[in-house]
Amino acid sequence: MSITNRAFGQVDLLEELAPDVERLYNRHLEAPREWFPHEAVDWGTGQNFADKPWSAEDYPLAAGVRSAIYVNLLTEDNLPYYTNTLLSHSRAGHPLLDWNHQWTMEENRHAMVMRDWVHISRCIDPVLLEEGRRVQMKTGEVPRPETLADLITYVAFQERATQVAHRNTATKLPKDDTMGRRILGLIAGDETKHYLFYRDLAKAAFAIDPSAMMIAATKQAVNFAMPGTGIPSFTRHAVRIAREGIYGLGQFMGDVLEPVTGWWDLEHLAGLSAEAEHAREELVKMKVTLTEQVERLAQRLNPVRPALA
Repeated sequence: MSITNRAFGQVDLLEELAPDVERLYNRHLEAPREWFPHEAVDWGTGQNFADKPWSAEDYPLAAGVRSAIYVNLLTEDNLPYYTNTLLSHSRAGHPLLDWNHQWTMEENRHAMVMRDWVHISRCIDPVLLEEGRRVQMKTGEVPRPETLADLITYVAFQERATQVAHRNTATKLPKDDTMGRRILGLIAGDETKHYLFYRDLAKAAFAIDPSAMMIAATKQAVNFAMPGTGIPSFTRHAVRIAREGIYGLGQFMGDVLEPVTGWWDLEHLAGLSAEAEHAREELVKMKVTLTEQVERLAQRLNPVRPALA
């Protein structure tokens, strides 16, 4: 099939990606991360909320870190809707369907083990958490990429961003909370493997239909938002999380956008349509703008005082 035809979207990307999905799925299975939620939890340290109501003093924590735990957990709770979105882009008999089931099975334990730790450690108000869960899951708000190319590029960004958020949250926990650090580390490890699958699947898709993938990558990068926008007071929590240095514009630029697009080697893509070439230029301009914004933000937070004569 010619590059010209591919540029006009006449490629069945799902069908042509089948061998790559199978290859990457097998790679994932050949390096299993076996861990059990019940073994990661120190059950003997819990206290009955009926006997001792929750108080913020039970687990002193910066507001941004508490917001990160709250948002990350409620995001994991929304798994059924993410799975539904993934399944809408696969079909029976395709290896992507098998991967989606595997992904769901592994992701499902994240909310379980996080909630056990949260309740035992008392780092989050359990009433606030349950009320947030009800709103989040009743709304069912999740990103809904239009095409398979959109889905692959978005999830590559999203899995990387989620891994970074969990990892950075763990570093902000008190040193003596070894349970919380271990649990967030286990979750971040799963997210890393999921990121590698989608990152490399997107790389394979760029070789098949570079124009469609370039357009999708730019669209998803420009419009990217962490999952969880349906969470109550999400914007307020997001600001706190960014101020704490857990996840914000700087992390998106330095830990997500640059390494992911760098791996795809977008600068050297050949055979792009005019629309795809325009999308590549737009992405380059976006990176320049974001870099300037991150630098200005850093200067505001750490102003350099001129030396006195």
